[in-house]
Amino acid sequence: MAPESDMPTVVKVDDVWQIEGKPRERFEIRAMYHPPNLPGKTIVVGYINIPPNGGTPSHRHGGAAVIAIPVSGYSLNQMNGQEPKIYGPGDFLYEAPGCHHQRSDNPGEENAIFFAVLVVDDEVINGGKDLGQLVVLDKEVETGERKPSKCVGKYENPCCE
Repeated sequence: MAPESDMPTVVKVDDVWQIEGKPRERFEIRAMYHPPNLPGKTIVVGYINIPPNGGTPSHRHGGAAVIAIPVSGYSLNQMNGQEPKIYGPGDFLYEAPGCHHQRSDNPGEENAIFFAVLVVDDEVINGGKDLGQLVVLDKEVETGERKPSKCVGKYENPCCE
């Protein structure tokens, strides 16, 4: 894991947690599916747009499995204390259930746009009525504003605490 001194400062601006000096991403739900071959699961398709020099504070995704597919621009991502990696069009990244997404920054001069496909337990998002657990910021948990994301223990995942 990155030393704490290397972690960016997260501050609240206009009631929104963000990395100090960086604008936040825009996240939109584009579709939700309840496939009959995945009982108890919901597939959520999200659209993410990170402006230049923007980023998302460290977070988890409610025990969801996530595949992110860049469409344009580039993003620097770090998960589970591994080395940061830049992803762009033609790449994809996978976050296992319980993954700790420590960095998600746009180091470029154009918007980083990608789609994310999340497979999450229905109970975590209350059957699609409460999508708040899809992105739970570490800072929200630290300050007591939100409960930690669900960590799915049945998966062998070293990031589950």
